[in-house]
Amino acid sequence: MIEYDGAAGAGEEGRMQGSGGRIWRRVRQFVRGVTASVSAEELQLAAQFLPPAGLARFRQMPVDAQRHSLNVLSSLQGAGWDDADLAAAALLHDAGKLAAAEAGLRFNAWVRTALVLVDAIAPGLAGRLAKEDVKGGWRYLLHVHVTHARIGAGWAEADGCSPLTCWLIAQHQDKTGQAETVLASPGGPERQRAAEERKRLLRALQWADSQN
Repeated sequence: MIEYDGAAGAGEEGRMQGSGGRIWRRVRQFVRGVTASVSAEELQLAAQFLPPAGLARFRQMPVDAQRHSLNVLSSLQGAGWDDADLAAAALLHDAGKLAAAEAGLRFNAWVRTALVLVDAIAPGLAGRLAKEDVKGGWRYLLHVHVTHARIGAGWAEADGCSPLTCWLIAQHQDKTGQAETVLASPGGPERQRAAEERKRLLRALQWADSQN
């Protein structure tokens, strides 16, 4: 089973190499995205892990976003991860981006790739330019991009997903370690073991997302 290594790429050289690697992966993802398709068998696979409302939400996502999420799930399964809550989080981790539709906007393959490149080249810029106003046009799109994890977690809860799935979705963009700090708070042995398992699942989701 592959474990996500949060220490990988430490140091300035590691960060530069990591940024370049992410850019190249996103370019490849864009090429795959513009020709993406999802089969009936893959929708049946998604239905194994999602409640009916969650599956309906998944099917509302653009085809290339569905493809990305299925690829994340495939990476997890290929690495030996078989947790059902993790699988559901893999499928819905980007569903919050559907909120852009409130402003008549859409996260297509072009937009998603451009935003990931911006994040890699100028970290924090999207957040500084974001505007929480549906009339804000492209600035509202940036707001959804920055907050889609929180939005998606709220929707997942409303759709009947488990608390663990919702937590994984909410934290999948966390790069600060704050989520792990909260989970590491004092508690009994069982609570600590549960916290460690949640951290492992979060690292796995972040790893699989970064690979796709």
